[in-house]
Amino acid sequence: MADIFAERDEDIEEVGAWEIGLAEVTEFVALRKDADVSVATINRDLTAFNHLMRHIKNKGWIEINPVQFFEKQGMREKLPPIVLPTEQAITRLSERAPGTLKFLPRFLHETGGRITETAMIKWSDLVGMDQPLEGHVTLTLENTKGGKVRTITLRQQAIDILLKIPRSNRSPYVFWNKTDEGYYRTAANLFWNYAPEVNFGARMHDLRHKFAIDRLKEGWSVYRVQRYIGHGSVKTTERYYFRYLTQEQQVSANADGNVGL
Repeated sequence: MADIFAERDEDIEEVGAWEIGLAEVTEFVALRKDADVSVATINRDLTAFNHLMRHIKNKGWIEINPVQFFEKQGMREKLPPIVLPTEQAITRLSERAPGTLKFLPRFLHETGGRITETAMIKWSDLVGMDQPLEGHVTLTLENTKGGKVRTITLRQQAIDILLKIPRSNRSPYVFWNKTDEGYYRTAANLFWNYAPEVNFGARMHDLRHKFAIDRLKEGWSVYRVQRYIGHGSVKTTERYYFRYLTQEQQVSANADGNVGL
């Protein structure tokens, strides 16, 4: 379940039991399948999950046990639709944000990162900015939701954004501010407030989805996208994004020899 909420850029420790519904149970089962877990193990997981949610229901904290409802409905999976932000919407959101935060939407759009992990990157996490060309600059993401550190090679579009960001003598962070922390600790909440003002029409997390879909459509392999954005399994990447690809694009994404780094 932690992986599910990490993918939504939410902290599971801040999630209430009443926020767990059929969609989350279904996604839990799908992720277990992606990890090639046996049906018997998944059933044991569901039994334990059911006992937990039944206890919570008996406490009066929730009205419906979603695991029981899932078992009645079977294994059918329904993923929520992805809204792809337009270029104009990204521009409006960027212009509304204060300070260095105005560079963050575009950077998310060009890297596929999660907002929380990206808001915490430091200049020291970047290697190769002395030669700011694609193929030479890498970014190591240390503060990921799942705690899995990963390093990505930045595309030129992302590098060009970094070159526009002024540096601070007081803060080591890329997206810095003048607070004691030195960065926008509540960046996700700030954008949540700004988005309706500028008619963004999507979630910040949809910038991550847009990056992945755009890369698959332009020829990246599904394996490359999976590693780049940090999905635990390539099957998760397929489930989320292949529904937005043509049959020809899906074949290309799965083709041998198209697993570039």
